[in-house]
Amino acid sequence: MLVKIRSLAKRTTPNWLAPILRQFYFSVQRALGFVQHVADLASLEWNYKDQSPRVYLPISIGRVHPGWRTYLTYPPVAYVPQRRADLCHWINTLPDNLLVPCIAECEHILALAGNITDWQWGLQRTELINRLVSQEKCRFVFTYSAGLVRHSQRYLHPDLWHKLGVVYQTFPTQAELPKLPGRPFTILCVASRFSDKGVPEVLETFRILRSRHGSDVQLVLVCQVMPRGWSRPEGVVHYDIPRMNDPFKERIYRNADVLYIPAYSDTAGCFYESTAFGVPTVTTRIHHDDEFVRDGVTGFLIETPVYSYSEEYGIRWRTWGEFLADLDRIRERGGLQTIVDQSVSILERMMAGEVDLLAMGKAARQFHAEHFAPEVRNTKLRQIYKAAIAGDVTSTTDQFIPPTGDQFKGDQGTT
Repeated sequence: MLVKIRSLAKRTTPNWLAPILRQFYFSVQRALGFVQHVADLASLEWNYKDQSPRVYLPISIGRVHPGWRTYLTYPPVAYVPQRRADLCHWINTLPDNLLVPCIAECEHILALAGNITDWQWGLQRTELINRLVSQEKCRFVFTYSAGLVRHSQRYLHPDLWHKLGVVYQTFPTQAELPKLPGRPFTILCVASRFSDKGVPEVLETFRILRSRHGSDVQLVLVCQVMPRGWSRPEGVVHYDIPRMNDPFKERIYRNADVLYIPAYSDTAGCFYESTAFGVPTVTTRIHHDDEFVRDGVTGFLIETPVYSYSEEYGIRWRTWGEFLADLDRIRERGGLQTIVDQSVSILERMMAGEVDLLAMGKAARQFHAEHFAPEVRNTKLRQIYKAAIAGDVTSTTDQFIPPTGDQFKGDQGTT
């Protein structure tokens, strides 16, 4: 309810009132978060019954971040209060002076400096990050893709690389249901931000497709950050919502023929969902490579001239604002037209029946079952917990880092 009120206020309030309402919203959110945190701690203490293994995880994170929601809904173990734990599982943080062994799970290694939203904050504190990771009781540090592991190695001393690994975020497996006949070809785009998630290219791609195919194609755009002044082509169904609940997700994915997100920044969450529903994906080849989309098997990858977690991260762009400004300049000069051209070609092949969407959807479901189902992650986490508690800190490379790129090509089929 709170996020719905915020979304309505953003669309209807005058500019002078917006900062006041924003501050009020965050104050209420912090207060509710504190109450929920206390309730979560009480629940852990109340339900503690000599669990084994005894692992603490700050479960409140699952209420504010969708990537870790399944730690609440599909936990690998019954978590215990921190004071009773033999192992702590930290999220986006790593305490100093650890009292018990721990693993850390983070969106990016620089998040361990304390601020995931500020590049410079982390880049200026790599010595701190290395010291935290080097603690003997810090057993492993996991992020959610092998591409991010490779990127994170730039900021860690090579002697610590053996602690890095991958734990995929997950989404529950979904029942396979037939799509309703007589629908237009439906492109789905889910974007938490506008420019770096490629929404301008999505709209331009759809404008071209709509001009060629009319009402035979439609775009469903879930994006709460449409800038004022941007017009939407005819045939766009726009949902201005900050967070999707499960019934809404099921409705939009089951009605979609393809998920299309030409992102230039770190993106993965929607890919777990699309594979669970058997929806092929078209996206850019960024630092994840083909880790979430098998090119030509579960979807298609578009080559992009720019993305944030490249070799120029922290050099060409020292801040997030500099990256966005540079991205807008590249767009204005026509440097992202290649994204539109590749997208139109791929989507028209799909519309024309040159791609077996049914086979691609089945491959996506199989891919999800093998990598992104909660059961797969939970089995892996129980192994990780056991190794961390026992102090078995042998290299994670073979055990906890999946192969990518050319290592997969021999296993790919055809569509």
